[in-house]
Amino acid sequence: MARVATTGWVSGSVAPARLHLYHLIFMVVATLAAAAIAAPSILAQRTLYTAQASVRVDLRSFPWLVEKATQSPTLRDLEAQLGEVLTDKYEGLGSRRRGIDYRLVGAEAGAAAIQVVVFTPFVTESMALANDAAEGLARRIYAVQGTTVLRDILGRQLQASLEGHPVRSREEVLLRQLILTGALYGGVTPTKSAGSGLADVTPDQRNAIARALEVQYELTQHDLRRAEGVIAHGGNPDEVAQAIAKRKGASDALIALGLSEKYLYDTYHTRWQNPRQQGAAFIAAPATGATVIPTYSLLKLLVAGLVGLLGGLFAVLLDRAVGIATKLEELWAYRELIRNMVVRDLKARYKSSILGYVWSLLNPLMMMLIFWFVFSVLLRNGIPMYPVFLIVALLPWNFAVTAVTGGMRAILDNSHLVKKVYFPREILPIAVVLANLVNYLLALPVMLLVMAAVQLSVVHHLQFSWTFFFLPVILGIQIVFLIGVTLLLSTMAVFFRDTTHIVDILVQLWMFLTPIFFSLESVTRGNLAVAKAVRWLNPMASIVDFYRDILYGQAANPAPGLPALDGVFRTLLTALVILAIGAYVFHRNSGRFGEEI
Repeated sequence: MARVATTGWVSGSVAPARLHLYHLIFMVVATLAAAAIAAPSILAQRTLYTAQASVRVDLRSFPWLVEKATQSPTLRDLEAQLGEVLTDKYEGLGSRRRGIDYRLVGAEAGAAAIQVVVFTPFVTESMALANDAAEGLARRIYAVQGTTVLRDILGRQLQASLEGHPVRSREEVLLRQLILTGALYGGVTPTKSAGSGLADVTPDQRNAIARALEVQYELTQHDLRRAEGVIAHGGNPDEVAQAIAKRKGASDALIALGLSEKYLYDTYHTRWQNPRQQGAAFIAAPATGATVIPTYSLLKLLVAGLVGLLGGLFAVLLDRAVGIATKLEELWAYRELIRNMVVRDLKARYKSSILGYVWSLLNPLMMMLIFWFVFSVLLRNGIPMYPVFLIVALLPWNFAVTAVTGGMRAILDNSHLVKKVYFPREILPIAVVLANLVNYLLALPVMLLVMAAVQLSVVHHLQFSWTFFFLPVILGIQIVFLIGVTLLLSTMAVFFRDTTHIVDILVQLWMFLTPIFFSLESVTRGNLAVAKAVRWLNPMASIVDFYRDILYGQAANPAPGLPALDGVFRTLLTALVILAIGAYVFHRNSGRFGEEI
């Protein structure tokens, strides 16, 4: 330490020429780092193709379709239904967010045009999906009208059944079977209106009823597949019991719907005609080709680099105002002290312990087994490869908690040093973060072993992804975030001793706001606004998701991939802001530490 103190590096000044060089190097590094972070996501983008088809609708036949030339709730319901069914056929491309968009492009002269636009990685699939979606939409438009007529007919049959009238024909048997199986979504209520059956409605209405039965059949099939998936993958016992009951109900409803469809086809010749022919709803312009959507990869890389350059310029201006470079150079001069304090912390952690370093491996492993037993055995959650899902989030969470709780007390626990010896006080919380970083790195072999063991037992082969090499980027963001938090909390703990007790309690809440043993999407029930708010207000939620993205994937699809670029940049910016606030507060108050402790 004496050698360090006599080097002159701690005088608080840096030569102007050297400072300008540091600033220039930092701006170049910031530019290249931003481009490097963005490059994997940008270069991994698949080329997408778009195709369009148009459905023409006679509003005189379907007046409910539009309201003041805007999308009505009914049309949005049709889109949601169609997206669910096409999801099964096109492997995840059948939702508005992933592959299909519906646009009401005009409502005039008693007619409306609905444009179906699709986005897929394949030319042929784009055209097929556009035409299928257009045909499905035309059929569903008819089905809405047919459902109203069919519900009225079934209401009369239900009233007749309640009054004890006997079944007089095969048609009535089929209608009452639809009632008994609950095949019609929305249910049926008794009605005493005139008329009795299918023979009492117009041919156009019977055709619409046939479309309603077809659509109902598709949606029931979709529900049946979802129920079978829940049963096959296991999960919460109540959810499995509900899925078994739904499977039985859906199977009975499919039989009733299928028999009713066949009866209509054979008796009234209501089979679906070519939707490209003129009618109340038809495909006016089928998709005949697909166009490439430019990825603009080079432009996006340049924009990312420009963002990094602007961030570096902002940091340089900030440094010239508060002297960040001087402080970093001073910390670098005391690097040997930092190393010694990290080693001291690691030695103290395992002092008088028989197993020593082995606890770095056993601790996360035992915690993972406890959480796995609770959330996978007792409270079955149905998440595939749950031990991997859990441990890739549990290790960085343990790193965060131990770094924050230990770093918060760093000044108080080393008061004897603060009072007697000069050194940059920032070293104390930073050393705690770095010591816990080493502990985290020592525990990584456990994560790799768990991943290998689970993959061999589930998929029977190892499937480590190249996205593992993105780990240092996420780890770097977490370190920046944790140093900022510990600098801020360690300062607060000196002046407000209750801070340590309050933070110990808040850490419990923090754990439940971080998706460690659950998927954030499953807890928020698909509410994207809530999930986004949690990630914005809790950077650790985003960081844990990033680890899970590159090492595990999503709970619904355990295949590693790169995290969203905008999320990475947002979290990095948040971490830098927290670091700047923590460093500023620490710097302004560090001179009074000796008096307070």
